[in-house]
Amino acid sequence: MTWLHRFCVVLICVLVAPVVHGQVDVGEQPAGIETPPISKAVLRKLEAPYLDEDERRDLRIFHGLWAEPDDEIVADRARIALMIGVFDDASLMDDAAAAEDRAEAAVIRGDLRSALDMLTGHQSMRARRIRAEALEGLGRFAEADAAIDPVVSTLQRNRLTTPEELHEGVRALIIRARLQGRTTGDYKAMVQLLSQVHQEMDRLYWPAILTEAELLQDKSNHAESSTAIGEVLKLNPGAARAWYVIGMMHVQTFGFAMAEECAAMLDRIARRLSGHEAYEHPYANLIRARLWMRQNDPDEAERCLMRVLDRFPKMREARALECAIAALRFDESLTSERLAAFDELSSGSPVALYEVGRTLADARQYDAAAQYLEQASSRQPNWPQPIIELGLLEMQSGNDERAHLALTMAQRLDEFNVRARNSLRLIEELLQWDTVESEHFVVRYQPGESEVMASEMLGPLEHIHELASEAFDHEPDRKTVIELMPDHEWFAVRITGMPAIHTIAACTGPVIAMEAPRDGAKHFGEYDWVRVIRHEYVHTITLSRTRNRIPHWFTEAAAVYLEGTPRDYMRWKMLAAELDAGTLFDMSEINIAFVRPKRRQDRSLAYAQGHWMYQFIVERWGGRAALDLMDLYAAGVREEEAMCTVLRRSRDEFHADFLDWARKDLEAHGMHPSPSLRELRLQETLNDPESAEGLMTELERYAASTAHRLTGGTAGSAWEPELAEVRSDRVDWWLQSHPDHPDLLEFVVHELLAFTDGEPVPEIIPQLEAYAQARPVDDMPHRHLAKLYLASDTPEKAIPHLEYLDIREQHSPAYAIELARRYATLKQWDKAASKALRATQIAPFDADYREFAATVAIRQGELEDAERHIRALTRIEPNRDIHQKRLEKVIEMRGG
Repeated sequence: MTWLHRFCVVLICVLVAPVVHGQVDVGEQPAGIETPPISKAVLRKLEAPYLDEDERRDLRIFHGLWAEPDDEIVADRARIALMIGVFDDASLMDDAAAAEDRAEAAVIRGDLRSALDMLTGHQSMRARRIRAEALEGLGRFAEADAAIDPVVSTLQRNRLTTPEELHEGVRALIIRARLQGRTTGDYKAMVQLLSQVHQEMDRLYWPAILTEAELLQDKSNHAESSTAIGEVLKLNPGAARAWYVIGMMHVQTFGFAMAEECAAMLDRIARRLSGHEAYEHPYANLIRARLWMRQNDPDEAERCLMRVLDRFPKMREARALECAIAALRFDESLTSERLAAFDELSSGSPVALYEVGRTLADARQYDAAAQYLEQASSRQPNWPQPIIELGLLEMQSGNDERAHLALTMAQRLDEFNVRARNSLRLIEELLQWDTVESEHFVVRYQPGESEVMASEMLGPLEHIHELASEAFDHEPDRKTVIELMPDHEWFAVRITGMPAIHTIAACTGPVIAMEAPRDGAKHFGEYDWVRVIRHEYVHTITLSRTRNRIPHWFTEAAAVYLEGTPRDYMRWKMLAAELDAGTLFDMSEINIAFVRPKRRQDRSLAYAQGHWMYQFIVERWGGRAALDLMDLYAAGVREEEAMCTVLRRSRDEFHADFLDWARKDLEAHGMHPSPSLRELRLQETLNDPESAEGLMTELERYAASTAHRLTGGTAGSAWEPELAEVRSDRVDWWLQSHPDHPDLLEFVVHELLAFTDGEPVPEIIPQLEAYAQARPVDDMPHRHLAKLYLASDTPEKAIPHLEYLDIREQHSPAYAIELARRYATLKQWDKAASKALRATQIAPFDADYREFAATVAIRQGELEDAERHIRALTRIEPNRDIHQKRLEKVIEMRGG
């Protein structure tokens, strides 16, 4: 569970309600979620005897603990409406409300010119800040900057004496930082001033902590921002902006369920004041719109967004998102039309261009995204966000020089942004690395020991290109860059800009980053890099063929399909269990599961199920169907329409057909025998009169319980009948009728192994072979058979079982090196060399495997391969002189 989940599990069910015995009364809550108490300091302050009723009411409003507002006191209702986000409440249109409250709500609604009119004659710190915000939104940057001058002058004279004034001064400085780009000194000053507000002037002044949280989020410092939001909600559980910030963090980190919970919370907060059960908070629907955009569903995103724009047609954030949704549809004409409409509202504003640019960057539309981000930056050159996104985008697309230029500029504008700082450090390092090249690849590596592996990669890479380009009838228009990261931290920064990610290789299109396969504290371990890069290079090709518009599950499915290795037994069992339980993903869930799994097995299941569905497409419609789907995706056609065109099935119909096919596929691989073991046990129970009578009694009792529940009674537990026990004598009896039943044969094997404490003995070879034939996807009998034959007088009989195991192995060279030794014993040098090579590819820095591979190469007569392995040994073990002597000898043998 991430820090974001841990935080929200505690806070998500807080409702804005009166204090009852020191806690917020939230009513009925979901099981397992605790309501955090309001800060005791807030309660003590509310109970202070020196407060009069007006002061106490003012404090209750400030901390979100208001009772039903008095409609006659318009100013109080307006404060509440602004705080909880009911921006169209009548009180915020009433002249009796404070001008600053009315103007602030107008700015959020997008009525910027009206806000300026409301502030005429008002010169408070807050009024000046709101005026600057409105002018900035209109694209009148020079006027906005000038509006902040008096605020800065007052700050410099240290004339601010209240928390509110100092806090507003900081908010004005944040606007100036965007306008002028002086973030280094300003950021430190802003943090210091905010700390002064909530640590020295008033520890309960939550608006300052909220501003600090937003400032930290702007710097990609999500952990500290989350902590600050937690403090805000203890002081004011009804602060709508706080819930919006935490909801947006969840969207950014693919925490879709928690983001929806935050949106639901915002709706519940707003409904208490609005009085309408169907009232939807604008921030809630902005979260939902971004949530659906993150899932690449522009239709649903637009439906959510329209519920905001119907009420607030000028809200700038919503109008900017409207432009971004058009871009996500890959509709250039509509995008331009909406951007032009946004410019009519806010001529010169970069906000909509920035939203379009970063949305297209997320969708890997790198060239178009770069153009929009450059336009956004040209409109407001001192705003760092477009430059940061541009730098990160250029890194992912392999444009290193442009990435370095952009990130250097971003660092000058904002040296505190964590992602930008990490990425600049990485790109500066990468530009110093060495490279080796072939026709279709560039391998970049850190000088030193990494050269051992990098120098050997080009041959296998070109073979991978030949396979993948033929399979998908496409070649990328540029060389693919393979970046060989020396350890896991460097790899994580390369992919995400943050030093924490849980994988070993990743493709961003023209760039594939991979961690060197080796053991150690800073590494993820050894692995079959050829298989992994084959997977990732399929992404490069399918993304290129579809202009990066392929559904996530489909590109992953194609990549697994071309790995060319059988599905392992663990995944077969997982697929069978999920199919039986009815928990395979639908067509929407599967895309989310790759990036934000809800259960421990969900990410693995998404890969396995996607591969299974791709197999179904190829088997039912042929391999060309997959390519035809890709062509439609490249044209911007969404998945539903594409499937209807190529497969003549809607997504739901395709999924239903797939489930039917999947059951038959399981049966064909011994995973769904007929009759099932459960059916055999049930039949045995019914054959016994006494057991059958007991079963009928249980069934009648359960039926009565179900009827009671359906008529309003308490629900009972699900009925599970007591079936006949699986015993050796019954299994023997069942095998007479079903001699090839895999479950029964597996039972026999386990029973026999139990007699020998799990160690296989030669006497059970017939049973192991029978089970292996009945269920060809289980590796267990092959492991036992390989062990038995290796210990026998005929070790060569272990070879087919070792081959079975090796082709499925991804992380260990053990099977490959044993096969190499077996083939060497048989003097089958070509096969021995092939397996020795595979062992050195899984563990390229293992000296023992290198020595064996060199020995086999010499016996095979392949002195070039022998030289390569021995040269690698001089790098791996530079202090062993024997390697250099052997290298000189081999070079001499080659006539060098």
